[in-house]
Amino acid sequence: MTRRLAVPFIGLMLLSATAARAQDTEFGIRGLGSPGHWESAASRMTAGAFAAFDELSALTDASLAFQTKLTASANSATSRRSLNAGAGNATVTETRFPLFQVAGPVYRRVVVGGGYSDYLDQTYRVLNRDTIVIRGDSQVVTDQLRGDGGVSDIRIAVATPLGEHLYVGAGIHGLVGSTRVLAGRTFADTSTYSSYSQQGEIQWQGLGGSVSVIVAFDRLMIALYGRNDGQLKGTLDASTQGSRDLPYTVGGAARMRLSPGLTIAGGATYRNWSVSSDSNAFNTLDWSFGAEVGSAKLPLRFGVRGGQLPFGPGQAPKQIGGAAGTGFSFAKGHGRLDLGLEYLQRTSGPLRETVWTTFAGLTVRP
Repeated sequence: MTRRLAVPFIGLMLLSATAARAQDTEFGIRGLGSPGHWESAASRMTAGAFAAFDELSALTDASLAFQTKLTASANSATSRRSLNAGAGNATVTETRFPLFQVAGPVYRRVVVGGGYSDYLDQTYRVLNRDTIVIRGDSQVVTDQLRGDGGVSDIRIAVATPLGEHLYVGAGIHGLVGSTRVLAGRTFADTSTYSSYSQQGEIQWQGLGGSVSVIVAFDRLMIALYGRNDGQLKGTLDASTQGSRDLPYTVGGAARMRLSPGLTIAGGATYRNWSVSSDSNAFNTLDWSFGAEVGSAKLPLRFGVRGGQLPFGPGQAPKQIGGAAGTGFSFAKGHGRLDLGLEYLQRTSGPLRETVWTTFAGLTVRP
């Protein structure tokens, strides 16, 4: 990224004092943002373990081949975050719509699908109170760092079976979005010093591609997937341009039906986020394991997940948590509602964050 484009983020990279308020996770402020979820509500109940085989998730393209009818799905998530930054605490609530997908067969056994998902969230507001020295005098200041926006992933994908057991898929990902940024300083001594601020809007764009394969047997499925997102290009106020490298993604998962009423799955995903920034960016390896118990009409889903977050102060933040939920069909099978609850704990040195999220997914098959 060019030096001018980086100016609004200088304060973010130097953050070290009290975070009085932050809409986004505190571990996404120092870098490009907080990575989004590519999982449908049903897969998120299993902590993402079933996402590689779920045609309504955006993790693999090959899973679209399982879609036999035109289907649309939309998800919502409401989170309550408790932040502990060592010098201060905060609790915030947010509601997002992280995923919308549409898919259906178009010619024989060829399925086309795609939609919208969160790629990076860059919404935050941080107040940093400090004392500085000006001409030998100590002055109390309040620095405000604020961002509003993020990057969305617009996907178009195609999938088809090759033979009896092999499914393949490929997709194109358009990364688009914008972030309004503001950095300002206010002096406690308003009679002597005036407040000042700098603000602007960064437009983001990028282009990526993904491929995946699923091998399916009677009770066992194995998925392998890869993705390369190239570079994220930013334009500040339609003038200054710069870019950041984005990671490649590789992963694998397995799903096994142990009995008619019990299916388990697990997987792992690696992303080399360290290419995107300075010493505050780290490669991540995430894992998940989950199960689905009961009938398809009213299943119980649950799972656990762990791994790292890509941006943090000096080391990769650790993340661990679990999720559970269920779902039911209505309108003679043309609609389905999935409801779940997720808990996450994130840590990095003195920084702590716990997140409770309730999420819902609505699926419609005309």
